[in-house]
Amino acid sequence: MFQGYWAAVVTPFRHSRVDIAAFERYIATLIEGEIKGIVVCGSTGEALSLTSEERISLIKAAKHMAEGRIPIAAGVITTTTRDASQQAKEAEKSGADALLAITPFYIKPSPEGLYNHFYTLHEATSLPIILYNNPGRTGIDLDLNTLEKLMQLPRLMALKEASPHFTRILSWRRHLRSDFSFMAGDDESAPAFLALGGDGIISVTANIAPKLCTELYNAWINADLGTFASIRDRLAPLHRALFMEPNPCPTKYALSVMGIIRDEVRLPLLPVTEPGQFILRRVLQEGLGLDV
Repeated sequence: MFQGYWAAVVTPFRHSRVDIAAFERYIATLIEGEIKGIVVCGSTGEALSLTSEERISLIKAAKHMAEGRIPIAAGVITTTTRDASQQAKEAEKSGADALLAITPFYIKPSPEGLYNHFYTLHEATSLPIILYNNPGRTGIDLDLNTLEKLMQLPRLMALKEASPHFTRILSWRRHLRSDFSFMAGDDESAPAFLALGGDGIISVTANIAPKLCTELYNAWINADLGTFASIRDRLAPLHRALFMEPNPCPTKYALSVMGIIRDEVRLPLLPVTEPGQFILRRVLQEGLGLDV
């Protein structure tokens, strides 16, 4: 299940409200682009600005659009174990196929506290879990000793690795279960991550170029290195442009000029600046050939 390109989707808003109609149209474009899975209500989905009711409505809408064709993972992006367990239960009840659970941020728990957090989350539902390690956002970095201990939990199935130390999967892999998947959490380093033995990518770029991202992965799997290198280089400017300002602001702007959603974020995020808009339009025109 946890392989290939997954899209970490944005949450469309319209006059401050979640725009479910736009969200469903947007999900349809990703499915048409042959994305392998979708993460709803993650960091790119502005999870911390969403109410419980909004999260539930987004998971249900994504599940409805997927119609069993691709899996839907729901983000568990919160600080306390109590709230994480509640979000997990709501996600399972709403039809999610998996959870993407971040390490608790701000609190900076001990390794033992981190293990107990994920043990409690594991026991709260029957869903498979993708661990999400993003020390740049959370202030805590998952270590191998803790990960080895977490391997005792049978439904902990994958790791989204968004640290700058992604090369460590080379040494980590031999210590972990053979059915455990490594997913890149950074688009720019994703080609290198695949070469190191990664299984897939939970991607922001896939929101804009789902078909091209899928073709990149397929070229790697089929050992078509010429095609792989060509697509890798074509996507590189887009990766950089989508993170030149806080995520997901550039992605939402790009999707808006493509006519898919409105360019609207919730404070404290702000829309992309005029210089950023110029760069994004140029990248979409020159790199992807879009008329925007």
